[in-house]
Amino acid sequence: MQKSLSAPLKTPAEIVDLAKALREHTIISFDTEFIRENTFYPSVELIQVATRNQSWLVDAQAFRGKNVEGLRPLLDVFEDPKILKILHAAQGDQECLYTSYKVVAKPSFDTAVGAALCGYGDGIGLGNLLKALLNVNLKKGHARTNWAARPLPDQLLEYAHADVEFLVEAGEKLLAKLDETGRRQWALDLSAKWEDEKLYQPDPEGLTHKLAKSGRMDAKTYSTLLELMKWREERVRQLNLPRRWVADDQVLLDLANVKPKDLQHLSAFRGLNKGEMKSSGEKILEAIRVGAEAKAGKGPESARIEHPTGDESQTLDLMKTYLGILADRERIAMKHLLTMNQLLPILREKAGGPEEWVAKKLLSAEAARLVGGELHALLQGKRALSIDGRKIKIVAL
Repeated sequence: MQKSLSAPLKTPAEIVDLAKALREHTIISFDTEFIRENTFYPSVELIQVATRNQSWLVDAQAFRGKNVEGLRPLLDVFEDPKILKILHAAQGDQECLYTSYKVVAKPSFDTAVGAALCGYGDGIGLGNLLKALLNVNLKKGHARTNWAARPLPDQLLEYAHADVEFLVEAGEKLLAKLDETGRRQWALDLSAKWEDEKLYQPDPEGLTHKLAKSGRMDAKTYSTLLELMKWREERVRQLNLPRRWVADDQVLLDLANVKPKDLQHLSAFRGLNKGEMKSSGEKILEAIRVGAEAKAGKGPESARIEHPTGDESQTLDLMKTYLGILADRERIAMKHLLTMNQLLPILREKAGGPEEWVAKKLLSAEAARLVGGELHALLQGKRALSIDGRKIKIVAL
């Protein structure tokens, strides 16, 4: 593969030439190197792009502020519907593109998703995947690299190229395997999840809903927590600081439960630093007042977790074991068939069968096609498990 180990591309003219070269292909790959330890938004430092035969590095630092439009030709390629973009573990890279440039790459194919649908396991790392698919060994040891440093030494440039230079070939191999099992569109649909811009926008209701699942909470506490979450989400974006630096989840939960009415009481809470108290104390109190006085809305009921009975717990354990066997047989990561949160509703709707489960959105159509019939047979008492030597066998009754 041809590489450019000279300084990464820094000028608009170079980006125009890069975009022109990329548009000659229907499949490309890309990756990002970013820093996020001390900020809310990821700071993109390097963008790596490749075709099957050539790879390039783009210095994202050179295209910040008023210079960002210099990246437009490349961003247009990322959005070109005629070019498939290959990524590995796409969420972080898509978030970088959206928060930095207000674009997401589409259409896209996440090789981590493709690998999970091809029997390589859930969450396989790029190095292990390239070794399995192409017998390529990636060098390790740069996970904590300061990608903001300039100039980047040659060994880091080499490492950055390696993250993308084999991705197109790996993607093509996975797509061919997916075609053999009829799972290509399934993989593309799952990959497209990370193309949803809403994932990278403020979602205080979603965060509140998630926290409310952790314990009992009355309606006023829930609405107060929601208002505090709205305040924090606005504040962390304003300051570009990690959430925990402003106020972690436990602090917000404590504030929502106690509902302090004045600054003196508010100042007693650990986890709110003096600077934030001075800047936002009144806004925090106002959020608490608004939440406490809010009319009953969605409330915590919708966030409550349904807990299984003792008998149901034992059945769920058996269902999980059975699904694990089926997942191994189908060479697919189990989470793409069913999650643990789906098992209890299906157990309680066992009489309906796969078609009804799909209609009620308890099971995906793809999972129903692969294992729906077998799962229904188990719940109807038509399947049993036995031990043959060291293996568990499925027995039809």
